[in-house]
Amino acid sequence: MIRLSDVRKVYRTRSGDNVVLDGVGFELAMGERLGVLGRNGAGKSTMVRLISGAERPSAGRVERHMSVSWPLAFGGAFQPTLSGIDNIRFISRIYAQDFERNLAFVADFSELGTYLREPVRSYSSGMRARLAFAISMIIEFDCFLIDEIGAVGDARFHDRCNHELFGKRGDRAMVLISHDPGYLRDHCNRFALLHGGRLALFDDFDEAYDRFREAIGLAGAPVIDRAAAPDRAALIEVAQHRALGDERFRMLVREGDWRRDAGDWGAAEERYSAALALHPYQRSYWVQLGHVAKEGGHFARAEIAYRTACAMGEPAADVAEHLAFVVAQGGGDPANWPIHPFEKDATHLQVPGRPDVEAMARLLWAGTAPTEAEMLSLLRRHATCDALVAALVEDRRFASGAIDRDAHGEVIRVLALGHLAPNDAEVVLAEMANSGSAWPIAADTGAFRDWPLTQRALFG
Repeated sequence: MIRLSDVRKVYRTRSGDNVVLDGVGFELAMGERLGVLGRNGAGKSTMVRLISGAERPSAGRVERHMSVSWPLAFGGAFQPTLSGIDNIRFISRIYAQDFERNLAFVADFSELGTYLREPVRSYSSGMRARLAFAISMIIEFDCFLIDEIGAVGDARFHDRCNHELFGKRGDRAMVLISHDPGYLRDHCNRFALLHGGRLALFDDFDEAYDRFREAIGLAGAPVIDRAAAPDRAALIEVAQHRALGDERFRMLVREGDWRRDAGDWGAAEERYSAALALHPYQRSYWVQLGHVAKEGGHFARAEIAYRTACAMGEPAADVAEHLAFVVAQGGGDPANWPIHPFEKDATHLQVPGRPDVEAMARLLWAGTAPTEAEMLSLLRRHATCDALVAALVEDRRFASGAIDRDAHGEVIRVLALGHLAPNDAEVVLAEMANSGSAWPIAADTGAFRDWPLTQRALFG
């Protein structure tokens, strides 16, 4: 039995006390696998270190009535100047194990080859993790602590790790931490959410995950950082890593992946769309959105997604076959509607995607959103943002009424930050707080003044 009783962990910092765990308590028996959900910095790894004995709690008690592993794949206990073999020899002596047997197992399992004879300090982080996991398996602990083991090695190595842990040692107690909730769902029979220093326990994954979704707050505005990216081309570059660093984005795309793998195309499309609403310039998941829309038989939406992926910089060669298929399935001739490949040029010469059409239509059509058919037609026919805006200006809906700033303000924000000059964008966003019509404000700032096709459509 592992028992935590009213455990509190406080770190002293220059700015004051940082309370990581506040009154955490639970019991874990043999055969129970506790999966712990929580956002980055919630204290999950700290709790694992307390259970292992690597750290002591500031208050409360941690009782261990069974042998407990160190966190699997943790290589911090290695002597870096010693070789992998010498570290195996040292740990074998500490636990009174047969060194030759352990060496044979670790060599086979880790697949490090001659690197086992090299100093551990020369290992990459992945090599250290492989060695640490393999060494963890030579000691038959009653309770295994698993902190992000899914990040170790390739898919084949993952399968071997899972077989060793959940196959051969499935009767042991375990505490699992992972940024992939699906990993916890698949391997645990109890669940917990660590949030705000408090731990809530659940017997059902879906209930725990719903609480996690609430705690993390999935709804939010598009993530557009003008300080880091002064124009649309820079926004596209920044979005590729900013999105993957956003926990909300990662959670939504993982849910999309689960639904996709289960063949639930509609739910997968909804999750990917929600993720892309947060990071509209993240190109790779526009491709995934196109794939699930295609599988669900929604060929127009798939084509829009594929064209958007290319507009955001996805290589046209990687999308061309899929695009041709959905165009043909929708009754069109792929030769008539080729891909418009990404151009890293001035904003008005860049290729528009779905977020651009939505934002500019709402600006120029007084809040009116284009239909799916209109969206597809606009993306097919216009290879530049300038040509797109000119077409929207020439439409009869141009500036026909007032925009609902509450409903569409964030779409206009994407436009202002992605397509207007920095000073213009600041004026538009500031004035929108007191006005219900966005286009006159943008026009007064001289928006699109350097876009020749748009200027011709506006003034003849």
